[in-house]
Amino acid sequence: MQLPRGIAITGLGMVSAIGLDVISSCASARAGLSRRSELALEESDVDTLETVPLRGHVVQGATNGFDGFARLLRLGELALGDLLGQSGLRDEHLSRTGLVLNLPGDFYESTHLRAGLATVPSEEEAAEQQELLAEVRDARERLKQRMPRELLALHSLALPAQAQACFTGGAATFMSGLAQAVQWLQTRALDRCLVGGIDSFVHGEPLTQVHELGLTRGVGAVTGFFPGEASAFVLLERVDAARARGAAIHGLLGPHAATREKQHRFLTPPPLGAALFDAMAACLTVSAPPARDVGRVIVNINGDNIRARDFGTALVRLADAKLPSTFPQWYPPEHCGEIGAATGAASICMGVRSFARNYAGTQDILVALLDDDENRGAFILESPLSQPREGVP
Repeated sequence: MQLPRGIAITGLGMVSAIGLDVISSCASARAGLSRRSELALEESDVDTLETVPLRGHVVQGATNGFDGFARLLRLGELALGDLLGQSGLRDEHLSRTGLVLNLPGDFYESTHLRAGLATVPSEEEAAEQQELLAEVRDARERLKQRMPRELLALHSLALPAQAQACFTGGAATFMSGLAQAVQWLQTRALDRCLVGGIDSFVHGEPLTQVHELGLTRGVGAVTGFFPGEASAFVLLERVDAARARGAAIHGLLGPHAATREKQHRFLTPPPLGAALFDAMAACLTVSAPPARDVGRVIVNINGDNIRARDFGTALVRLADAKLPSTFPQWYPPEHCGEIGAATGAASICMGVRSFARNYAGTQDILVALLDDDENRGAFILESPLSQPREGVP
């Protein structure tokens, strides 16, 4: 668990199926809106003997004609542009600015590859599997190298090469990027850092993989998630640096913690909230006078039974530990679909916009992040009204 001091949130940017900028995306979620459309993948309805398209949350118009890397880049370009348009960053600030990206991982792809082989593969099949898995890992490394370079070039941002980092995974992998950004800021290696996430499950191989793994909701499946796509960015900045450039402080980053389960969701028994409890409890037990109770949680429950059970059991554990466990809950996938690596930054956008529009109902919001792999994490967002707590004059 880490307790950052004086880390302000001074910029937001987001694109989703319900908005092409952070204001409209968060306002639409606040209004309870969602926008599902037909996807290219179809499945058979055994009752009618007809094929029915899967449904998901697509960023209509903005991503038409884009696939694979280009689609991710397009989503990232829009969200980063949204942030830059209202953050007040100028060229003279860039030499002290970093970039951290959370990009799609290989968990679903690797699991899908393994699931396609016999229970006891032959030596030849096992060798082929290892070769394919190595190709998957190599593809992720190429993604990590290419995405920041091309994303920054689209916005003509000259950021120091040593101040750029990429992580690949799901929602909770965002915690690794958050920790990296906080380290750079607290050690004063940088004054500010752009932290973002990009993901898409609505097209091509990512859609096929999650569907064939039985994770999507469709004909005959009353549980599971609707695929989505989104990108979100936040600008983290030391409070002293933000004040020096006259930046508006929209919120503060409170304590954060990253944990891991012993096994992933496809093993038996599936995770039952132990790691998520540890992460949430670590954030809730940190006191900073005057102490305040967390009044809301943002969690990426997406319609999947195993993920809901994981979160619900974590709440039971919190109650047993005499910690807050009965707070109002917001679910980003309810409005945007499953957005994977973009979830953490999108959750910050939702929380901070609720502070700005005065509907949070609390000065502290807990964000809980679950993945289908072993990663779990949590962090607290603090209202800008709580600035005296962060210990920076």
